[in-house]
Amino acid sequence: MAGMQERVVVLRMFLFFGSALIAFITPYLLFPDPAAPLMQLGNAGPSGLIRHLVRRVSVLLVSTLLFIAVICFGDIHAPINELAAKAIYFLHGSLFFSGLLFYSVIRYTRSGKSSQFWKESDKGKKLRSDLGEYFKYPIDPGAIPSFINTVVVGALGMIAVSAGAALYGSFGLIFELIPALILVAMAAVSFSKLSRDLPSNYYASTAFFNEFFGETVAGKEQEGKVEVFQLWWVPRPIKSHVWAMLLQLDRKFPAGRVLLAGHLLIWILSYQRPGDELMITAWLLFSLFHHIIIVISLSDQFSPAWFQRWIGSAAEWIFARIWIQFRWILILAVSMLFNSWIFGHVSYSAQAAVLLFYIGSATVISLVSHFYKNVYS
Repeated sequence: MAGMQERVVVLRMFLFFGSALIAFITPYLLFPDPAAPLMQLGNAGPSGLIRHLVRRVSVLLVSTLLFIAVICFGDIHAPINELAAKAIYFLHGSLFFSGLLFYSVIRYTRSGKSSQFWKESDKGKKLRSDLGEYFKYPIDPGAIPSFINTVVVGALGMIAVSAGAALYGSFGLIFELIPALILVAMAAVSFSKLSRDLPSNYYASTAFFNEFFGETVAGKEQEGKVEVFQLWWVPRPIKSHVWAMLLQLDRKFPAGRVLLAGHLLIWILSYQRPGDELMITAWLLFSLFHHIIIVISLSDQFSPAWFQRWIGSAAEWIFARIWIQFRWILILAVSMLFNSWIFGHVSYSAQAAVLLFYIGSATVISLVSHFYKNVYS
C-alpha cells in the first residue's frame, strides 16, 4: 500500500513532468480550431471566447484531475486514513494544474500577433536566412514566440513544484498550497488583462496556427483524411458508419493527441513507482476515459439524427461505436505490456482484465448513450 509520503512524492513528480506536458501540448489542443469561423460569424465576445477556450482544454483538465484524485485517494485498504492530508494535496494538485494550464492557454492565445510579426517581417526573414546559413537548419521564425511560451510555462511549473516542496519542508503541509495559488492568481490576472483584446488575439493566433499546422514544408496543405481502404479492420456492414464517424472525429476532435497525452501521464505515474493497486486503478480509469469519444460522436455536429437514420439502423450505429473503439485497443495493450515489463506494476491477468473492461465499458456506454440520446433528447 502506498503511504502518504509516497503519494506526495508521486504527486510532485506528476506535476513536475505535467508542467512540461502543458507547455508542449497546449497549442495542439487549441489549434487548429475548426469552430473559429462560427465564432467569428456569431460575433462571439470575450466571455464566449473564454468559455470556448475552456471547452477546448476541458478533456485534458478533467482527465488530469481524475489522475490526481487517483494519486491522492487511490487507497483501497485504508481510504479514510489521513483524509485531510489527501484532500489538501488533491486541492493543491487541482489548483496547480488548472492554474498552469489556463496560464498556458492565455500565453498561446495572445501569441498570434507576435508570431505573425516574426514570420512576415524583415527581421524574421533575416533571422531565417541567418539560421539557414550558419546552422544549416531552416527554422520558422514565426515559431519563436511559441518556443518562448513552451520554455516559460514549463520552467514556471517546475519551479513552482520545487518551491512548494521547499515550503513544505520549512513551514508545513498547508504552505505547499502557496505556489498553486500563485499560479491560479497569475492565470486570473492574465485572463482579465486579455479579455478586452481577446477576440483580436484569438483570431490572430487561430490564423497563424492554422497556417503553421496546416502546411507542409512544400507549402501544400496536409491531407490526413481517412480512406475507406484503410478500414480493413472494420466489418463490411458497418464500414460506412465507421468511416463517416472517423472523418468527423478526426476533423473536429484531436483524439489521438489527447490519448497520447494520457499514455504519457500514465508512464510518468509509473515512473514514480506507486503501489500496484494505484496503477491498476489508473489503467482502468484511462481505459474508461477512451470512451469519451463515443459520447462525443453522438452530438449533432458529428452525426445528426437524420444522417444516422439515413445511413443505417440503431443497432448498426451502436455496433459501429463499439467497434470504433478497437482503433485504440492495440495501442493500449502494447503500452500496458511494455509498461509492465519495465516497471512491473500490472500482472498479465490484470492487463487482460483491463482490456476486457475496456471492451465491456465500450459496449455499455454505447448502448446507454444511444438510448439516452434517442429517448430523452
